[in-house]
Amino acid sequence: MSQSDFMERDTVLVLSDNDEVIGSASKKESHQFTPKNPRGILHRAFSVFLYDLSTQELLLQQRASTKITFPNVWTNTCCSHPLHGMDVNEVDAPEDVMDGTVKGVKAAAVRKLEHELGIPVGQLPMDSF
Repeated sequence: MSQSDFMERDTVLVLSDNDEVIGSASKKESHQFTPKNPRGILHRAFSVFLYDLSTQELLLQQRASTKITFPNVWTNTCCSHPLHGMDVNEVDAPEDVMDGTVKGVKAAAVRKLEHELGIPVGQLPMDSF
């Protein structure tokens, strides 16, 4: 599946200015800058920074030149979005966001770490996020 296919297929969580989930949009739609939405559509996203305490090293990556958004940019270890309709629910309730438990976002991070870096599910315990 191409990156363009993922951008069309994946459905992100659209947010109000108060961080409430109010709908969904494709990743492509949410990242398009238009006169109506000059900064795109507000949606939930996450960044992962893997830090090795024993070596004091931070793992960064350079985005591929073929990426639709931010090609060639040096960035965090991994970033993406929690999505609607995943087998492990990635949609957090408002109280989860307020108290910081965010199991949905953590599940999304584990999914993307496996997809992008090959880190098996379970290798990084959820409580380490």
